[in-house]
Amino acid sequence: MAALGKTRSWDAFVTWCETRGLAAAPANPWTLAAYIRSVENAMRYDALKRHVDQIGQMHFEQRRTRPDRDVMVRRLLDAARRREEAKKRAKEKAKEKPVAPPPLFEAADFLDAKTPKTPKARTKRGAAAKPRALRVTPKLVRRKRV
Repeated sequence: MAALGKTRSWDAFVTWCETRGLAAAPANPWTLAAYIRSVENAMRYDALKRHVDQIGQMHFEQRRTRPDRDVMVRRLLDAARRREEAKKRAKEKAKEKPVAPPPLFEAADFLDAKTPKTPKARTKRGAAAKPRALRVTPKLVRRKRV
């Protein structure tokens, strides 16, 4: 079964190279990197890594070189892994319920049928409480001399 997967990966790579006029064997690491970018969205990272390893193994069997071991290809695979992890984190974050901020007002303040308490009016000694009114004339204030 592993040999079947290896030949499928190799056949897909060869077909991709032929459609673009590139040499499949020996492939330049740049060619393998371009292939990875083209199939990256169609595969999960694990499948992509296995696919690239199988292509590298077929190269090794034919030419004794491994373009999948090149630094550029490794960095590209690492970037693909990070992008996939970022997508997973974004999906998990979207699933989480957003935390609501604390309410500014209590619902009981608006829904309560009771009337609010009014402050008591000040009364002079023995006088009945009556509402205060604004003066018509200004109050005269005398300054003290120092």
